Amino acid sequence: MPLSVAGRTAERLIQGTAMLESLPQQRALALLDGVAEAGCTTFDLAENYGRGSAERIFGAWLAQHPGTPPPFVITKGGHPYDGRDRVGAAEVRADLEGSLERLGLDAVDVYLLHRDDPRVPVDEIVSFLDAFRAEGRVRAYGVSNWTAERVRAAQAYAQREGLPGLAASSPHFSLAVPFEPPWPGCVTIAGPAAEAERAYYADTGLPVLAWSSLAMGYFVLDQEGEPDDPARSLAARVFASEDNAARRARAHRLARAEGSEVTPLLVRYALSQGMDVHALVGCRTPEEYRALRDAVRRPLTPAQRAWLESGGTDAPPTPEEAGGVGAPGAGYNPDSSAFFWMNDVHSSGTSSSGKIASTGQAGTHASQSMHSSGWM
Repeated sequence: MPLSVAGRTAERLIQGTAMLESLPQQRALALLDGVAEAGCTTFDLAENYGRGSAERIFGAWLAQHPGTPPPFVITKGGHPYDGRDRVGAAEVRADLEGSLERLGLDAVDVYLLHRDDPRVPVDEIVSFLDAFRAEGRVRAYGVSNWTAERVRAAQAYAQREGLPGLAASSPHFSLAVPFEPPWPGCVTIAGPAAEAERAYYADTGLPVLAWSSLAMGYFVLDQEGEPDDPARSLAARVFASEDNAARRARAHRLARAEGSEVTPLLVRYALSQGMDVHALVGCRTPEEYRALRDAVRRPLTPAQRAWLESGGTDAPPTPEEAGGVGAPGAGYNPDSSAFFWMNDVHSSGTSSSGKIASTGQAGTHASQSMHSSGWM
């Protein structure tokens, strides 16, 4: 089922806003106008993006369009700062109140915790998130970078207490599997080791808001951008492995065989899952948004998806072998929403609980704030 809240449904592609604070305000406002004219109705923000500057710019854009149908707004809080986790009720409430003030809104559609702190019981977290809902400040709530085990526990508590529970979960997911976490506290459900985590989402139908579905630009590292771009270095560090190199080569081969680009192919991969995958995009132009929006209607077949993941044959499946290019893959729901991360890498802070869930490797990377143009 698509991500729907109080009769409002999120768009299939959701425009991210992490890049806004790096743009001159007039250019940022023009970008928001452009993607809205291209059909975008749903936007993802966070208190952490520019320490509120992205929300401030977005709020200014909203103020320029009074009387128009309001967009579907997702924002996040509770990001760690200065090596300290911030998943307490008072800290998250302060983040939420600051977000609402900057956005000029009385409530947001979905509010996500940006990180987890496993030392805090899930009942405490669900209770204060649901208090925000009861107060009318958020219409629904969810989490980002939580393990499926913690999500399951939170949902069980909500069910026992008769609460709505989490509306969505936002782990990392992409064709490339992280070799190490980009930042402390990150959780991935990519790769063979995370099969059980993906099974949980497939079984429950809980929407997955997959961040970095394009693997931070790893698939085009040799094509675009400056060699010394720190975001390129981050992508290489996180995803550099022989298995990912093989996946990258197969992705380019399949894209060439179809006469398409690799980036739309990765979008299609993210959507062609048994889970209700949603994805965040950070398009730098309206044209990018239109191109990716067109791609979501062409899911991969199971044969194509399996070949991208693990190979098995020398050549990619032909349209006949794959059941026809664009035929629905297993579990694909053409009416579901889709979100993925593109163009920008933007995070800061550290966490005592940093890990990539499927690899078990501890996070070591310090505070990051990086931007690129057109290749994430």
